[in-house]
Amino acid sequence: MKRLLLLLSLLFLLTAPAYSLSDAEYLRMRKSSADFARADKRLNQVWAGLRKSLPKKVFTQLDKLQREWITSGRDDEAAALMEDGYSRMEAYTMATNDRADSLPKIAESLRPSAKAAKTQTSTERPKPQPKPARTPAQEPAPVPEPDPIPEPEPEPEAPAILRASDVEGEYQNDSGFATVRIVDRSSDEVQVTFSRFKDGVHWTAKGWLDGNTLELSDPNYSECQATLTFSAGRVKVDIADTDDWNEAISPDFVLKGTYRKLAN
Repeated sequence: MKRLLLLLSLLFLLTAPAYSLSDAEYLRMRKSSADFARADKRLNQVWAGLRKSLPKKVFTQLDKLQREWITSGRDDEAAALMEDGYSRMEAYTMATNDRADSLPKIAESLRPSAKAAKTQTSTERPKPQPKPARTPAQEPAPVPEPDPIPEPEPEPEAPAILRASDVEGEYQNDSGFATVRIVDRSSDEVQVTFSRFKDGVHWTAKGWLDGNTLELSDPNYSECQATLTFSAGRVKVDIADTDDWNEAISPDFVLKGTYRKLAN
């Protein structure tokens, strides 16, 4: 029995695809290729828009399909392109752009009403519109003057002191989401969960809001690991510069940056 398991393991290693994209290779591609970075950012933006617009049930189905694409579908598409003579970088860039184009179509195919609307459109022909009656020649209407360009409104200033209820909600940037939830209103204790777009990896930590600043630490570390600075509709995230924190997280877990608050 042990010999059979050993043979099966060796067979899997010999037949496993050599083109599979690891997290480390993904990060190197983003840093070394501007075209791949633009394609990946575009895919993230399309994904974020669908997440906001789709019903929860439809988005859950789309999320499952996207995870399957990240796990194996992307590699299969890139492998087919490499067989046609494209380089590895070109193949993954093209596969990412193609996915950004196809995601809205896939989402529409998951909507129950989309199929019914499509069937109705194909069976019912629009009635021809009557031709408009001819009217005597008239002088051309005067061209209206363009409306004056409104001056941009000044951005509202951030309040000097924020409460936990002011910062509670969901925030987003190009890399992922940050969900802020109140744990204890009496002490302004807050829990924050960060989630990546590309693979759903998340990190959760707690802290106490002090004015517009929140210092986070997960249960395994007593020192501050991340500092959040809140303003009107935004939060800026800075990672603590400590050896413990740098060793505690995966090197490709993107936390740092500015997140925009999503409307409730």
